[in-house]
Order: sequence, then structure tokens, then C-alpha cells
Amino acid sequence: MIEIIQEYWKNYLFTDGYRITGLAITMWLLVISIGLGFYLSVPLAVARVSKNKLLSRSVWLYTYVFRSTPLYVQLLLCYTGLYSLQVVRGHALMAEFFRSGMNYTLLAFTLNTCAYTTEIFAGAIKAMPYVEIEAARAYGMSTFTLYRRVILPSALRCALPYLQ
Repeated sequence: MIEIIQEYWKNYLFTDGYRITGLAITMWLLVISIGLGFYLSVPLAVARVSKNKLLSRSVWLYTYVFRSTPLYVQLLLCYTGLYSLQVVRGHALMAEFFRSGMNYTLLAFTLNTCAYTTEIFAGAIKAMPYVEIEAARAYGMSTFTLYRRVILPSALRCALPYLQ
């Protein structure tokens, strides 16, 4: 065991002269996918709890599919399936983006993180006391202002412990 560590410890450093090593790439993927997943999940959580059934059900279907399939399967489907689509190959910008395996990985990690975080935020929005919403409506707030000033800050505070 000691010999293996002595031989391969350099692979875990952040740089190896000219290239980035595994730990740095892993940390970069982690930070970017969590950040993008968080920012995408807030509007999707609002859509998930909306009264519009088509919108709510489509977000539910997305979260259901991504939460019920293993991440490895999602990585394989992204990597082998997306570039085979004619829509991706025909568009120059999309074809350039999807040529790199890192971009597939980032996309799969972001969509997976977003699905889990969306359900956590949607549950926090649903758990919000209706009295607070009534008070904000009585104060004359529009729906957008209600979400921006009352519902989302309270729901995000409630959901923070579950995002660990």
C-alpha cells in the first residue's frame, strides 16, 4: 500500500507542470455543477409548485427521470447519445461544445444536481406557512414580489440543511 502511494501521489496534486490533474478537475466539476444546478433549480422549483399542471408535471417528469436513474447511466447516455443526434451535429456551436467529454460530464452532473435540488426547494416552498403568504397578499404584493421577497428567501433558509 505504501509503495502505491509513493508512486502515484503526484497524480493527486493540482498541477503537473503543463496539465491539470485529477483532483483539480474533480473540484472544478464539483463547484461548477453545484453552482449551475442551484441556479437552474430555483426557477424549476417554482414551476414545480405552480398551479399550471402542464408546467408542474413536466418538471416532475424531469426530476423523476433524473432522480430514478443512476448517475453512471446518465453519463453514458449523455456521452454516447447526444452527439449521435443530428440536431447536435448540424449546429456548429453545439457540435463544438459536445466534442469534449468534460462538457458531457458537466452537463450530466449539472442536470443530476438540479433534479435533486429542485425537489428539495419545491418541498421547502410547499412547507411554507400559508399565513405568511396571506399576509404578503394583504400587503398588496404581486406574485413576483411575493416570491422574491417572502417565499424564496424563507424556502431557501428552510432547505439549506437538506442540501448537505
